[in-house]
Amino acid sequence: EQRNELFIREADRLSLRVAEKLLNGLPRLDRGRISHLITVSCTGFSAPGFDFSLQKSLGLSPALHRFHLGFMGCFAALPALKLAADICRSRPAARVLVVALELCSVHLQLKPDREVMVANSLFADGAGAALVSSRRGEEEGGVFRLERFATRTIPGSEQDMAWKLGTVAFDMRLSAYVPRLIERNLGTILEGLLAEAGLDRQDVALWAIHPGGRAILDRAASTLGLGREGLWASYQVLRDYGNMSSATLLFVLQLLLGAEARGWTFAAAFGP
Repeated sequence: EQRNELFIREADRLSLRVAEKLLNGLPRLDRGRISHLITVSCTGFSAPGFDFSLQKSLGLSPALHRFHLGFMGCFAALPALKLAADICRSRPAARVLVVALELCSVHLQLKPDREVMVANSLFADGAGAALVSSRRGEEEGGVFRLERFATRTIPGSEQDMAWKLGTVAFDMRLSAYVPRLIERNLGTILEGLLAEAGLDRQDVALWAIHPGGRAILDRAASTLGLGREGLWASYQVLRDYGNMSSATLLFVLQLLLGAEARGWTFAAAFGP
């Protein structure tokens, strides 16, 4: 209870900080025109949640549509962006604010267990935000065009990454086998997704791979035939911030935008 109370208080504060940072960088955007809010988290819960706190603190419309994606883990920024893109395709005037926030340190536990110690050393706190819109002219700087989304389930993998409510915190299970699962499946999945989009691997200019851990990035780089420089943004985020679960991929994408690189981008993340 005490840990979740900490999450509630800090989630309200941190989500407002990251949303203000995003919106202050979009001075041509009328906040009153933000029509949808999608929040993402798997590290704490309350009702009303930090989505409602954001609506009030940012002065968003009382007619705002709110959605919360909970307990999906590290890949949840992608379904959030897909939902936002689908909304904008069906409602061209929509402007969708996406906020992913994770306070993994709330669940730190001092147990003499290898998986717990790995999780403690790997996972971190962070928040990322994005605005998705079909309208041009309100953005500042570089943008990504959200072109296509896909998802694949690896059979028999559900025991390798999971968590549940424990006695004192969320109990995390993170198998050392996860990097090998990604190594064995990423190449085949990638080829299928690119074929569906009418592309091949040589068409991809930028790679945004979720930095779930050092071993995951090393295996992904090897499978994709890339050196560390090909996944430089992912390695930099892991080094500077750690694995912030769902927020992490937004950090990687922000680095790529800041580098002013252009071209097709393949983004991927992994979760339970």
